[in-house]
Amino acid sequence: MLGVDIGSTTTKAALVAVRDAVSVLRVARRPTPADVPALLDTVAALVRESTADAVEPIAAIGIASMAESGAALGADGAPLTDLLRWDRPVDPAHLDALLDAHPSLPASTGVPATTKPAAVALTALRAENPGAFAGMRHWAGVADLVAHALTGERATDHTLAARTMLAGRDGASWDADLARSLGIDLAVLPPLRAPGEPVGTTRAGAFGMDAGIPVFVAGHDHAVGAWAVGARHPGDAADSLGTAEAIVRITGTVDVARAVADGFSVGRTVDGSARTILGGSRACGAMLSWWEAEHPGDRAIERLAAMPADRWISSPLVVLPYPAGRQCPRPDAGARVHLNGTADDADTRARAVLQSLVAHARWMRESADTLAGAPSTHLTVLGSLAERIPSWAPLIAASGVSASLCSISEPVAAGAALLAGVRAEVIPADIVLPRAAVTPAGDAGFEDIHRRFLAAVSAEGEQ
Repeated sequence: MLGVDIGSTTTKAALVAVRDAVSVLRVARRPTPADVPALLDTVAALVRESTADAVEPIAAIGIASMAESGAALGADGAPLTDLLRWDRPVDPAHLDALLDAHPSLPASTGVPATTKPAAVALTALRAENPGAFAGMRHWAGVADLVAHALTGERATDHTLAARTMLAGRDGASWDADLARSLGIDLAVLPPLRAPGEPVGTTRAGAFGMDAGIPVFVAGHDHAVGAWAVGARHPGDAADSLGTAEAIVRITGTVDVARAVADGFSVGRTVDGSARTILGGSRACGAMLSWWEAEHPGDRAIERLAAMPADRWISSPLVVLPYPAGRQCPRPDAGARVHLNGTADDADTRARAVLQSLVAHARWMRESADTLAGAPSTHLTVLGSLAERIPSWAPLIAASGVSASLCSISEPVAAGAALLAGVRAEVIPADIVLPRAAVTPAGDAGFEDIHRRFLAAVSAEGEQ
């Protein structure tokens, strides 16, 4: 099976085999481009590279991607815009205009009121580039663009549709009344495939593939990663570490209005069997990069990579890790990085940054647990940062939750491949990426660290 993951920073393709266990045979990576032709060229190159040594036919292809990102296309399929990404700058007036007309939209869709969704992007496009808006005949998310290039068919899945704010929180159908109010013909939006339904099959020669391979839009990258590591049933949770961080909590029920007011998104698992509460933070790898840029002499990432978890020494400092606002809990667009305390040595500052990132993630998870009505029963950590910084997962495990770590690289790309294989019925439905139990870091005052972190957040909010 082949999996593609179109991320905010990097696009990956993974060739995966399932025999006695899951094996990632080859991974290819490149930076994610900003425009549609370059994106398709990049994915085509990665597909060819990752499958160059394949000795067996590709049984299925799955495509995961960042959500809330896409492009307007003309009648001939040519792009009228660059990729309109989730992290693009957008005038908040467009969000205000949308909510003035549809005040219940966040609660009805399970998507917090931010400038990220396609509903806001298209509202902005209509106001700022009316020519492109008038010429738009298709709107396609990034995963949909790749699926179309492979199959000639346009479609998306429920997890990506739900994040547009143009479909209900289940992503089962487009909201015709809302689309009409925005001046969008429903024919512009991609058809919705039910969980398990392929977009189509590959055209001969597309990205170097043989004809007839089933292609699936696997879905939102965080939802795909959670499913892939076994977070599929109420009580399960996943912590995805990347440029941004996401906590995905699986639940049966949730107060949607309360969740979105606190900055969380509510959707469905990729298989449609349960609800998800998703908490996101831009302050993960991006926070480490920010610290490296602001304090290059600290070499924080290098120092953290060399710190063994079994000899972890807590830092007395607290860092509010928000280089670009806080999404949840207690959304605050004005939140910024703040260092509480002083220290002369770089080790102490580096440990403070990591501790505070872990504390914020715990705050997200425990807030999601409150929304779900029960504590998480198990948490699986995934992402390359957990490999690069060996103390990260043990610090997470020290927060009092049973934890495991996905032990393969590029779990979202590999997960998209697994999901495609399950949907094509060539591998068992209960397949999970390999995981290993995490031994918590030794007791180094983590409860006190967490209390001090929450106190610092509260004090900053009162200023």
